[in-house]
Amino acid sequence: MMELIAAQAAASAAELPFLLLQAAALVGMVSVLILLQRNIALDDARYKIYYGIIFGVTGFLLTLLVSEFIKLPSKPYIRSDLLFLAGVLGSWQGGLISLALVSAGRFLFGGPALFGAAFLDMSIISAFGMAMYGWMRRRSLTELGVREVFGVFAVRIFAALFAVCVTYSLSMINQDVFLSNVGRRIFGSFVGLPMIACLFLLLRSEARAREEARKRDAAARTDSLTGLPNRRALKDHIEVVMRQEPAVPHALLLIEIVNMADVAACQGEDWGDLFWPRLAQEICNDDNGLLSSSNAPRSFMFGDTTLAVVMSGISLEKSESTRLIMRLHDGLSTFSRSADPEPVPHLKIGAANLDKLSRQNVASFLRQLSLALRGSENPVQIFPFSFADKATRDEGVRQMLVNWIRSGKPPIFYQPKFEMHNRRMIGAEALLRAVDACGQPLSPYYVLEIAERHRLLVEFEWSTIEAVVRDLIDLRGLDPDFHLAVNISASSFATAGFGERVVAFLNEMGVPAHRLSIEVTEMSRIPAIDIVQQNFDRLSEACVRLALDDFGTGYAALTLLARFPFEEVKIDHWMTSRLEQSRFREAIALAFESAERYGATLVTEGIETEEQSRLLMQMGIRFGQGYLYSPAVPLERLQPRRECA
Repeated sequence: MMELIAAQAAASAAELPFLLLQAAALVGMVSVLILLQRNIALDDARYKIYYGIIFGVTGFLLTLLVSEFIKLPSKPYIRSDLLFLAGVLGSWQGGLISLALVSAGRFLFGGPALFGAAFLDMSIISAFGMAMYGWMRRRSLTELGVREVFGVFAVRIFAALFAVCVTYSLSMINQDVFLSNVGRRIFGSFVGLPMIACLFLLLRSEARAREEARKRDAAARTDSLTGLPNRRALKDHIEVVMRQEPAVPHALLLIEIVNMADVAACQGEDWGDLFWPRLAQEICNDDNGLLSSSNAPRSFMFGDTTLAVVMSGISLEKSESTRLIMRLHDGLSTFSRSADPEPVPHLKIGAANLDKLSRQNVASFLRQLSLALRGSENPVQIFPFSFADKATRDEGVRQMLVNWIRSGKPPIFYQPKFEMHNRRMIGAEALLRAVDACGQPLSPYYVLEIAERHRLLVEFEWSTIEAVVRDLIDLRGLDPDFHLAVNISASSFATAGFGERVVAFLNEMGVPAHRLSIEVTEMSRIPAIDIVQQNFDRLSEACVRLALDDFGTGYAALTLLARFPFEEVKIDHWMTSRLEQSRFREAIALAFESAERYGATLVTEGIETEEQSRLLMQMGIRFGQGYLYSPAVPLERLQPRRECA
């Protein structure tokens, strides 16, 4: 018996080059498969089908090539390796596909002779391969090594010998065929060792290359300082969101720290690297976060001073969503104040819908949203989806500004100021009341933002002064102290010769200087330069009234009163609307006392109810304006209103 086995093994040695050629061809086919399917992960279920087809088709074709040997005891092809490896790499799907194709080839080209024994033999080997798939699945392809190669090889030898022993024990083959198969499988199995080694080396190299590529890609989409996904990852995520079917509304939030440089200078340059991950955790921490987990919030580092958050199931066109953004701002502000000592990070939020955004303009959208947030002074700003439409609207406003400057006729209404106890009108404040091409009102803040962006603010404010002075000429029968007020920003006061220009124009038009009141806005932005002081001094010398808008109660407000000769200070409607709260009443009383100490008159804006008027008069405040007395009206309605008063 041993002599026969040895003889068959020796015969197989002559066939070794042919077997090695088949093994090399198989490795090459697997290599081509991996090359062509690099966009598919190696553990993707589709690879199971691919392995089954490759090993099965290879077995089918090899059966055709060696068909002249099929009826002989010698079968010089790697059928056992193909069936076994199809199961090892392709699980039951790949194993069954390969078994079906190889069995079909065996029947078509080998005929029915010994087919039952051959099919049982092939099925047993395939079953061993499928069982080995579970063992392989628990191992990383990047860690395949010598131990795995020899382990699979040992099982492959055992499976081949076990299968032939089963067919022999069932008397499906005779002793000669059994001994021939044993000899050839023992010797021929050594072709499987280099083939398995080459396949595993190929898979390991490809897996490691893909892992390195994945790490590089992940690094390219991760902010290196905070560890959060970066702007590139945000763009990719939005593009994925846009492909969702059915479409789900999404919103993008940009959360910016306005005073990042000041906080970092105090807390250290790496403060932001630690703060942003904590803030992201505070927002997106499942059910404990500021945003509900049902909105699936995901955070991204948008820039050094900005965090982006994408939420699903949110449409900013709904009022409850807008309130959600406001609550988020309040919650984040509270968190910022508690997270670190002074100085406190000041946050502002910009939000925009994503549900109508196309994948082609994601990068442009993100850039425009960033610029829009940077240019906005509001703590919470809901931006329109179409920045192209916004750009068109902005250009329309710019053209309006240019026309108003050229014509000297800005759209001005006047809101009267009254002595509250007798409702006597003592003056009026010029307010911008512009409408767009469709007749919709334009926010004065929006118009002034466009003016400042296009360096038209100083010219526009001068055209407003000219219009107000001309209106003073048109008003007849006025009280000696009746005046019209115009709001002027820090930009004009920081312009050389502004005060002299105002005085010269009043003299030219023959209007007494005390009939014009200039309300200074944005005092916090006025630079501490000599030009500003010179302008204030010139206006004060000429008896032009100077008023401080949005007067506060802190040290900065008192410093302004001591530094500049204001005759009037104004309390913003925001404080007036909260008069029912004792703290705000105390703040207004303190502002009134501070104004009196410096010889200034206090005027309260935004009076809307008789109760507010009564409380203010009880505090000793004499002058105010608001809807209780009169809204802003055109100039021609100001005279009759005065006469009725």
